[in-house]
Amino acid sequence: MAVRTEHPIVTAVLDRHRDHLGDDLTTYRNHVLRCLNYHRALLDTPLPDAAVLAWAVHDLGIWTAGTFDYLAPSAALAEECAAEFGISDLEAVRRMVLDHHRVRAVEDPITETFRIADRIDVSGGLLRGGVPRAEVRAVVAALPYHGFHRFLAHSAARWALRHPLRPLPMLRW
Repeated sequence: MAVRTEHPIVTAVLDRHRDHLGDDLTTYRNHVLRCLNYHRALLDTPLPDAAVLAWAVHDLGIWTAGTFDYLAPSAALAEECAAEFGISDLEAVRRMVLDHHRVRAVEDPITETFRIADRIDVSGGLLRGGVPRAEVRAVVAALPYHGFHRFLAHSAARWALRHPLRPLPMLRW
């Protein structure tokens, strides 16, 4: 598998939110592109633009809305950008964003593989979901973590201290 290290939709969306992302731009960009590569490997086909847009915004609400309860703000960003990229299936994009932290599997294959691809990256490749270890290593070599897991741990801890009854608001059943 040739690792994809850029995509015009990802570039356009992240450039638009460069100020919100600040020093985390490379960290988030690499996360998005690693997930895009895992998703592509799981599907074994090129990704539709709707999935690429969903990847670009799936966690972006952390920065744009300033919250760890970011799924709804991230889905709203996708809706704002969809027409620019000729994406008409807003429901598919919303479903990928809103369901990517579901604990249980979902029936829609593209949403399910989206969920698994994110889990591969968040787990640092420990949970590979069928993607060969060598492919995960190649993706990480081309798109390093740059403190991604440290960012996640810090953000989760900060949120949990302020919201102890809802420590992981993005998880869904």
